[in-house]
Amino acid sequence: MILSVEPRSVQRPKRNDMEVNSISPIASTWEKDYTVQSVAKAPDSRYKVTNTIYTVITYDQNGKLDTSTNIRYLDYII
Repeated sequence: MILSVEPRSVQRPKRNDMEVNSISPIASTWEKDYTVQSVAKAPDSRYKVTNTIYTVITYDQNGKLDTSTNIRYLDYII
């Protein structure tokens, strides 16, 4: 390790104008799931059930609300 040592005769200027910028707070997020179920007749007197699951995420981005949606499908035969 190399250390740098300045002689005492070196005067560093004092800075009174130093500012620290504030940081933005952590964004708030909300998540909500919505499910829509549909039933359709399938061959052999059976039924196909489809669940469509929407996950909606709402978040604050620099003071503006924005949303993101993810869609999943769950199909099964009864």
